Amino acid sequence: MAVVLKTVNQEDWDFILELRNEFYNFFYNQTKLLTKAEHYAYLEKQKPNSNFHHWLIFSNVTQVGYCRILNNDVGIMIQKEFQNQGFASEALKLLEQEAKKLGIKKLVALVKVGNETSSKIFIKNNFELKMYWYEKKIY
Repeated sequence: MAVVLKTVNQEDWDFILELRNEFYNFFYNQTKLLTKAEHYAYLEKQKPNSNFHHWLIFSNVTQVGYCRILNNDVGIMIQKEFQNQGFASEALKLLEQEAKKLGIKKLVALVKVGNETSSKIFIKNNFELKMYWYEKKIY
C-alpha cells in the first residue's frame, strides 16, 4: 500500500467539508453539520496559523482521507469505503515525519469518549493515554 500526504490547497476544501460533516459526531468541538461558508471561514482563519498543518491522504492516485495537526492535536479522517485497511496508521506515520520536519516535539490525539476506532489507531501507533478530561457545563 503506497500512502502519501499532499498539502491541502483551497480546491480541496469541499472534500474536507464532506468528511467533517460525515464524521462530526465523533468530534469534540463540532456539534452540527457545517455550511460551506462556515467551513471556508474556518480554513481561511487557519491560513496564517503557524500551528495548523493539513494534508490529503492518497493511496496511489486515490484520495482516501484527510489529516491535520492543530496545536499538536492530530486529526485523521478516512472515507468509509477505505476504513479498516491500514490507511489511518500509514498516514499517521507520515504525519509524524512531517511533524518532525516542522520541529514539533509532541503530538496529542484528543479522542471523543466512545470513539473506539480512533482510540485503537492511536494505541496501535504507540500513543499513550495520559489523562482523562472531565467537563461540566454550568449554566
